[in-house]
Amino acid sequence: MSTKKLTVLSTRPSWQRTALLVLLGVVLLGAYTWAFHDVFAAREPGAVDFFVRYEGVRLYLTEGLNPYSDEATQRIHEGIYAHEHTNLRPQHAFFYPMYTVLLIAPYTLLPTYAWVQAAWQVTLQVLLVAGAVLTLRYFNWKPKPWLLAVLVLWSLLLYPSARAILLGQLTVVVFFLTVLVFWLLFRGEPSARRDVLAGVCLSLSTIKPQMQFLIIPLLLLWALKARRWHFIASSALSMGSLLIVSFLMVPTWLTDWFVQMSNYFNYMPVQPPVLIQLTRDIFPLGDGVLWALRVLLAGWLLVEWWLLLRDDDNRRLDWTLAFTLVITHLLAPQTGTYQYVVFLFALLPVLQRLNAIHSLVLLGVMAALFASDWWLFSTTVVADAEAHLMAVPLPLITLLLLVLARGAMVRSTGQPATP
Repeated sequence: MSTKKLTVLSTRPSWQRTALLVLLGVVLLGAYTWAFHDVFAAREPGAVDFFVRYEGVRLYLTEGLNPYSDEATQRIHEGIYAHEHTNLRPQHAFFYPMYTVLLIAPYTLLPTYAWVQAAWQVTLQVLLVAGAVLTLRYFNWKPKPWLLAVLVLWSLLLYPSARAILLGQLTVVVFFLTVLVFWLLFRGEPSARRDVLAGVCLSLSTIKPQMQFLIIPLLLLWALKARRWHFIASSALSMGSLLIVSFLMVPTWLTDWFVQMSNYFNYMPVQPPVLIQLTRDIFPLGDGVLWALRVLLAGWLLVEWWLLLRDDDNRRLDWTLAFTLVITHLLAPQTGTYQYVVFLFALLPVLQRLNAIHSLVLLGVMAALFASDWWLFSTTVVADAEAHLMAVPLPLITLLLLVLARGAMVRSTGQPATP
């Protein structure tokens, strides 16, 4: 009898099996969100970075308040500090493009912020796991079940990932969208549908432009050479649509956003970029060395782009994508450890090469990467505030590992889709 039941289940139409799996996933995710709310979010209010975006969106949708206005900033501060903090200095203000409203709006339907926090942090966990698994598939790595579980857990608990989830940072969304764009463009058979979806995802990923300011021009240059017109058109039309919708919502949003950012840099001590800390705080080498490093890294990046775009051999592509993501955070005028979640796209293929040597080598490097950041945090944290020094080691270590693994990555890269 049971065999017959299994046979009937296995012969169900594929859409029915898919529907059952989706339903099961929704039930399990709902149960996990409920448990996460009761055990964590309701007892430990947090995700402060997300609250700022959420409250700005909620005030706009429910009261029509410009999220960049002083009044909105004041209300956000009151939500965080109650009535203990009335200074309008915008350390907690709406610093995102106006079209971020489209991503956050559904969460404003939930009854309390505890439920919002639970739903959002579960969303980030799901997206991070999905991004990590998609990265493994992108590099054609099919680890054994035990190793897959270890890699996923490691990806979740690595310092940048854990910090991003605890703060409720949108960096996880950008990571997932970026990996999805890579998958749609460079894996599988090219199609107009995949290219259009990739263009939409790339446009949405600009919610944090400081993370995408180098990868976007690389992808567009590659698309021009490969004549992937659907991707280029989709990116342009999607970005244009997001900007038009933003101006329809708040006609002055762009200038308001720039003013908000300017105020932030004037009032708040922004974490110095990695190279500034390296050449001024850690090693007092002077501005000459600082600018030399910037020029060297930018020149190195341009050479790698030129080599990629010059040849029809796309074996360089995957390494160049990972390299560009790392260099972005060495050259960016502002960055943060929670943005380093995108380094998973560089670290996982490096771990794949180490696993080919021996699983103990892989596990040793994973343990070292995991423990070093958490140890540095525990020894430098002051009153729950992250030290600026935390931003320095991981980009440099990731860059070094990526350079050492370059030969193996180029030789074993699966061929990207070509038109």
